[in-house]
Amino acid sequence: MNQFPISIGGRGGNRFATAALNCLIIILVLVLVLELTFFSRFRRFYVVGDSMYPTLTGADYYYNSRGERVIESGGDYVYADTYSSPQRGDIVVITTDNGMGGRTTIIKRAIAFGGESVELVEGVLCIDGEEITEDYVSAENNDPDNIYNTFGPATVPEGCVFVLGDNRNVSIDSRDHYGMIELSDVVGVVSGWSLDLRGLITPVSTFFDFTLPGVFSGCGS
Repeated sequence: MNQFPISIGGRGGNRFATAALNCLIIILVLVLVLELTFFSRFRRFYVVGDSMYPTLTGADYYYNSRGERVIESGGDYVYADTYSSPQRGDIVVITTDNGMGGRTTIIKRAIAFGGESVELVEGVLCIDGEEITEDYVSAENNDPDNIYNTFGPATVPEGCVFVLGDNRNVSIDSRDHYGMIELSDVVGVVSGWSLDLRGLITPVSTFFDFTLPGVFSGCGS
């Protein structure tokens, strides 16, 4: 009577390989799902200019002979939560009219909302007549003698937000060029974890990005 040869451990090895492959597939699927979930909610932005200094470090830039803005390296990367609604004191990313028939993306701090009266008196912020403490604004970037740091009072229209840069001496914001920002123009709120981890996020993003991202904050002075 003929007998089939017995292979010691052959099928066990196949089962192990199959199980390992299945685990790898499951891990890859989970990573893909988490990545899609994350990037459907959070968008990454590259900070340009000095308007949010010292809270955020912005990259330097210059204009070439063709009048094109050339952005250099050295800026922070941050993630904005596109599902979050801005509250007072939040750093927000905004896409708004650039004054030349196009759109620009800026990063500022939400200060006052619809129906509120906002005023700056020699660098001191007042909302509805009440002085507001701003720990994120440093004295050297908020010169009381700078006429730019006295503004208003002005009432914010409903459905709008008044924004300022933390570097009050140079920031272009709601005091002049951009005016009151419609809430519909707010792309997202920069997440707290993104600010806390930017010391890690920025070098990792810089290492893996050989070109600057196409969407960045036009927050120059």
